[in-house]
Amino acid sequence: MRNSIEVGGNITSDEFWSADTVKVIDDVIIESGVTVNINAGVKIEFQDFYSIDVKGTILANGTAGNQIIFTSKYSEYFMIDHSESGAWNGIKFNSVSTLNNSSKLEYCIFEYSKSFEEKGGAIEVYDASDLEIFNCIFRYNIADYGGAISFEYHSAPFVFGNLFENNYAFISGSPIYCSYSYPTITNNTIISNYVMNEETFHATAAIHTYISKLQITNNIIWENETNFYDPHQVLHCKPFYTTYNDIQFGHDGKGNIDDEPLFVESGLHPYSLEANSPCIDSGTNLLPFGFEFPEFDLAGNMRTYNDSIDMGAYEWNGVGTENYELPITNFKLRNYPNPFNPNTVISFNLTTEITENTELVIYNLKGQKVKKLEIINLKLGINNVEWNGTDQNNKPVSSGIYFYKLKAGNFQQIRKMMLLK
Repeated sequence: MRNSIEVGGNITSDEFWSADTVKVIDDVIIESGVTVNINAGVKIEFQDFYSIDVKGTILANGTAGNQIIFTSKYSEYFMIDHSESGAWNGIKFNSVSTLNNSSKLEYCIFEYSKSFEEKGGAIEVYDASDLEIFNCIFRYNIADYGGAISFEYHSAPFVFGNLFENNYAFISGSPIYCSYSYPTITNNTIISNYVMNEETFHATAAIHTYISKLQITNNIIWENETNFYDPHQVLHCKPFYTTYNDIQFGHDGKGNIDDEPLFVESGLHPYSLEANSPCIDSGTNLLPFGFEFPEFDLAGNMRTYNDSIDMGAYEWNGVGTENYELPITNFKLRNYPNPFNPNTVISFNLTTEITENTELVIYNLKGQKVKKLEIINLKLGINNVEWNGTDQNNKPVSSGIYFYKLKAGNFQQIRKMMLLK
């Protein structure tokens, strides 16, 4: 028998959230000196645009096969815009007293969160350092700065082994923004995040830093898009602190490479590594004092193999990644050509698990629906749908950036394309 509880308001004594679903019905404030423990497998479901403000301690300890999900009840209304529809308002760590125990978020999924008055779509960290974020997935989160996470004013958490994909920033830092801070960002896979800023001469990047000393080690930072004329993945990151990463377009620093990561691109862990990936055994075990590698990676495999470590969130253990039942999928969604004028073909792959309730919708940069595309002869495997650059009334649309969202069953994926005339 499944069960649920409702939470909201100030939490003034220790709590254990162990129900199948925890429904957040108001802003939550975890008071200083108070600890909230969340059991593996719990869904934290926000009923509206609410947040969790951590003044004390939060311990969300999922497992590789039983993650904790922070999500919106109405995710089907989530749009890439500044509205609150279908979104929640993130977890805030603001000026947390060092007298509190450290917070830890492990094997969690953060999705459909937005933040605009503050930075950090899913997690905002301001003047707080006693925080560890391990083996989590960040997807479909939005902010002006730091679509997934922001660090400000002397914040120094550990961010290890996470997957950041399909997060959005309207100004810069599609997954991560950092100012006056020094977090440790290690062994993450940061891919397919988008900066929406259309200003060609406004310097933007996936990881945007300002007067900060991030220690960026063993990460894969690849195919994150901006409109800045000088393409790169990280901004203002010092070479001395940026080491042993696979960074598209390259970056100065010891051990950094610029090679196609060679992901498997299939199964429940599409960003795990192929056997011939250049990221295998290319990381370093020499990490900051006091930091220890966790025992397992994002998929639940051993984090180190043959006394070496790979770049990214997944460790290649000499065999394929185990298919734990994680609620993620990969449609291999893409379009060609891109940019295009006026036609482009959108392709996607459907598996045996996902065949029903499939739709493909085009949105403009403001998040407004442009057109729902008709999918003819939907089948398992590769499907192709052509868009001719017209709206629902078959009138030509203007040049610019558009998004196409594929929804199949309970899963969805979003990609960006550009129409040039």
